[in-house]
Amino acid sequence: MKHVLTLALAVASALTYSQAQDHSDGQIRGNVIDRSGNPVPGATVYVVPQDITFDGITRRSVKTNGKGMFDFRGSFPLGAYQLYSRKAADGYPDCSDSFYADSSVEFSKLNLTKDHPSATVTVTMGEKAGVLVGRVVDAKTRVPVKAKLVFWDGNGNDHSVFVNGKFRTLLPPEKDLTMMVIMPGYGTQSPVAPLRLEPGQERRMDILASKQQDSPPPRNRRLK
Repeated sequence: MKHVLTLALAVASALTYSQAQDHSDGQIRGNVIDRSGNPVPGATVYVVPQDITFDGITRRSVKTNGKGMFDFRGSFPLGAYQLYSRKAADGYPDCSDSFYADSSVEFSKLNLTKDHPSATVTVTMGEKAGVLVGRVVDAKTRVPVKAKLVFWDGNGNDHSVFVNGKFRTLLPPEKDLTMMVIMPGYGTQSPVAPLRLEPGQERRMDILASKQQDSPPPRNRRLK
């Protein structure tokens, strides 16, 4: 009986050691660059396990320093990961969102193993988005109006922005987008022509909102 107990303890110890080895901690660090190879400071870097989807998970993230470098300074279970980055202030959208999907962008991938538990990765930013800026104001008083801006691409992917007067939103470049403006008390309106922006292009669109009973009907106009 004593020998059986000793054997059981030995097996349990071996299993515990094996599990500990399987869950050894890994380290991830690296840098973010643009398409020209320049460092991107202040970018947010996300790391996601490759065997799960982006939806319904809490992504670990960290920002790059002034030299475009990042270090998660935390442990990761051994396994495969993918990394990507965004910086809305510079026109780089969240490429994990299907609305901004860019077929030319490949997520950086790595594999943390027992032999190589640490990885240094270079994450390259994709194409810059177009930027739509402007105001939603009352046509008569020029008072800011609360609104919901909704955009669709040709594949049915959508993106919504809630605004209170001023707005700035990133849009996928070189795509014909449909835009709808929903304004409680003012009705709903859309531009006649599709909205299309080039990479890095900034366009201003000020939207004049007329009350539902007002005349003439709502329209979009560029304000100077």
